[in-house]
Amino acid sequence: MSLLRGAVVLNVRRGLRWTRGRFSAPFRPVQSVVLCLLLLGWVNPAAGSPIVGVASGTAAFVGMSEFGPSDTPTLVTSYGEFLTIFGGSSDELANPYLAPSAAGFFINGGQRLFVVRVGSSDDASLIGVDGGPGSRTGLQSLVDVDEVSIVAIPGSSSQTVQAAMVVHCENAGDRMALLDPASDADVASVINQRAGLVSDDGFAALYFPWVEAAPAGELMWLPPSGLVAGIVAGTEPPDSTVGPITTATGVSVSVSDQDQDLLNPLGINAIRFFPGQGIHVWGARTLAANPEWIYISIRRTEFFLEESIQEGTEWALSEPNDAVLWAALESDIVDFLFDRWIDGWFQGAQPEHAFFARCDASTMTQADLNAGRTVMLVGFAPVLPAEFVIFNVVQDRGLFADGFESGDLGAWTN
Repeated sequence: MSLLRGAVVLNVRRGLRWTRGRFSAPFRPVQSVVLCLLLLGWVNPAAGSPIVGVASGTAAFVGMSEFGPSDTPTLVTSYGEFLTIFGGSSDELANPYLAPSAAGFFINGGQRLFVVRVGSSDDASLIGVDGGPGSRTGLQSLVDVDEVSIVAIPGSSSQTVQAAMVVHCENAGDRMALLDPASDADVASVINQRAGLVSDDGFAALYFPWVEAAPAGELMWLPPSGLVAGIVAGTEPPDSTVGPITTATGVSVSVSDQDQDLLNPLGINAIRFFPGQGIHVWGARTLAANPEWIYISIRRTEFFLEESIQEGTEWALSEPNDAVLWAALESDIVDFLFDRWIDGWFQGAQPEHAFFARCDASTMTQADLNAGRTVMLVGFAPVLPAEFVIFNVVQDRGLFADGFESGDLGAWTN
């Protein structure tokens, strides 16, 4: 049986922002780990409730509106609710694309949208300031909203704003930025824009070009991020985000096959017109330099699994950090991953070919044990690339013992 080498590793520590590295040590065959879990899990009195998947389709938009609360993330679940709270589009707004982008989000499959209204379209207002809980503005106010997994600032192609979006998503560790091109961008200029964007681990995706659509009833040219956000939000994490855009009738630039050959390797997702089929999103890549995170579906799947397991194993923080607990955690994680495999999320004809979970003496150092950390190693075989993606999940008792509140988690980096 073969051993897994050189797989991606994510060290996810409770209360610490995760970091990435390369794991080069050989793993035991996955099947032996699964069998061990099946034998030990049933006798464990400390096991918690089954792990439940977190929501993966909640988006957040930042922009200008006619009225409404300022710099306060506000949840809306329909375009009608958006209109009631924030009003419609207006030519008097320097950036009038928030309202029609919200309409495009809902009509293309989105259901939950946090809206942050700002008073200006300048970079400083859109990015905002982080004055701590209750004192954050603009994009920074989304730090307070854990459930967001998709972020867009419709109509902004500022390099400064987009760099801030990427940093925000990387710091959160569980969300992706959808980026717009300039309204007058052509193939050459969007390639130039891409050169200034860095998201090595795939926390952002860039779409091109602008789209003519009528999500709110009036045909107009729109930045693609809001429309695409609806498609992404309405799609299960492992599924492709390629598909038709509802109400779209045109694109500002006709992307040819030759253009696509240039854009795709750069991670620029083309939006194309196909005769008889309409306007389609025709790219599903992130801006990743790391080959493990090239595809949006794999990045979103990792977001979902990591956060679901992390939240679903918090009960372990109140248990003795011993072999009994470790076996229970393995069992819970395997059960959760098995259900995802049954649903077709992973490659592999058998579970042992599709995923593994490990929590034992091999996943923790003595320093981890002394610090009250429980480390869980999880791997899965994504549907597209034939490689295992691996991450650790750590429950850190030390932070709670030191008096940290749950709202403080994620603010610390190792």
